[in-house]
Amino acid sequence: MVAPSFDATHSIQFDLGRGNVRSGDEQVLLVPANALAHLTAVAPAQASQALGHALGAAIGRRARARLHDVGEASIEEVVTQLAGEAALAGIGSLSIERWGRAVVVLVEGSPLAHPLLAPLVGSALEAMFGRKVGCTLLSGEDPAARVLVASERGTERVRDWIASGVPWGNALTRLQGEPA
Repeated sequence: MVAPSFDATHSIQFDLGRGNVRSGDEQVLLVPANALAHLTAVAPAQASQALGHALGAAIGRRARARLHDVGEASIEEVVTQLAGEAALAGIGSLSIERWGRAVVVLVEGSPLAHPLLAPLVGSALEAMFGRKVGCTLLSGEDPAARVLVASERGTERVRDWIASGVPWGNALTRLQGEPA
C-alpha cells in the first residue's frame, strides 16, 4: 500500500495587488501567533472556544475537500489530510495515537494556547465527517498537547476523572473498561 501524501501545491494564494490571502475559496488572514495568544488570554473562555471551533471547522472543510470519499478513506488518508491542513494553518504537527479503543490526537509545536486545541480538533473532525464528536484536552505539556476523541459521554467522564486528580493515562484505562 502506498502511503497517503499531502500535496500543498496552490493551497495558499497570495494576491499582493489586492492585499489578500486565500486558501481554496476562503479568504484567510496571517496573524502573529502572539496576537492570538494575547487575545485568548483576555477573552472570555466562550470566545476562545469559538475561535478554536472556527479554526478547526475551516481545517476540516479543506481536508474533506481533498478526499474523494471521506467515508471510504483510510484512517491514514484522513490523518494525512488533516495534518497537512493543520500544518498549512500553522497549528503545529498533528498525528494520532491509539490507546486501546481510544483515539488521541497529538498536536506538537502549536503556537495556540492548549485549551483552544480540543475545540479545534473536535470541530475539524465534525466538519470532515459531518457528525458530532466529543473532545477533551488530556495533557498540555509544552510543546505537545493530547486531545481525546470519543463520545460526548466518554469525554465528559474522562474530564471528570482528570479533574478529580486521576492521571490522564489512568483515565483512558478506566474508559477502556467501561461497556461501549
